[in-house]
Amino acid sequence: MAIDNIGVIEAESSRLVEALRANPSARIPWSETWTVSTCARHVGGVHHVVTQVINERPVADFGRFSSLVMPDGDDPALADWVTAGTSALAQALRSCDRDAECWSWWPDGRTAGFWQRRMAQETLIHRWDAELGAGIDGKAMDPAVAADGIDEYFDVFAGLTRMLHSAPAGPSIHVHCTDTDGEWLIDLPADGERVVTHEHARGDLALRGPAERLLLTAWGRFDPAAADLDIIGDEDAVAHWAELFPPM
Repeated sequence: MAIDNIGVIEAESSRLVEALRANPSARIPWSETWTVSTCARHVGGVHHVVTQVINERPVADFGRFSSLVMPDGDDPALADWVTAGTSALAQALRSCDRDAECWSWWPDGRTAGFWQRRMAQETLIHRWDAELGAGIDGKAMDPAVAADGIDEYFDVFAGLTRMLHSAPAGPSIHVHCTDTDGEWLIDLPADGERVVTHEHARGDLALRGPAERLLLTAWGRFDPAAADLDIIGDEDAVAHWAELFPPM
């Protein structure tokens, strides 16, 4: 079943705004600088700019950030500004074909469909951040949506960060969701490289667990050794996860 990524954007943004209203100044534990309001400003800003990328396709790009006016983190209008940005983004994405050409920083993602998925996952992860900071025990992620986020991470971001940081070669890693369909084999054959296949195969290291935990681990919200996952094989790779997959 296809994922309604636009619906995910709307639902996750609504939850993020609720966290913002509940405790805007609360610190987000994994960051030394981010608060709930920082997180909300980030998401709201991205939603406003990607709306322009879609509406002014294919010429608009992230240069639009230079003219974006954002409320301060302590401005009571911030919540309504984030909500307005999400509404405009959803409308823009619904108004054009998924295959419509538009700018993207990812060479293989120059379509509106790329932005549907990217904004769904961006909002999902940062909603989790905001609720964590605000002390809200929110409901679990939809496993299918989280698994799609894992797929995006290894397809796009692992390739990008390994290339940018010349991350070292490493072992093969099998990642397996236990609560939904989703298996990946990631080979790290040389510095800066990664090869991803979707298969049930033996790797030097295996990580098994719920899709949400695997997604949050991939994005650095959990250390793999502390993420309540089944870990089989090369424990040295677990200890050096951030070197193999440098954070964004």
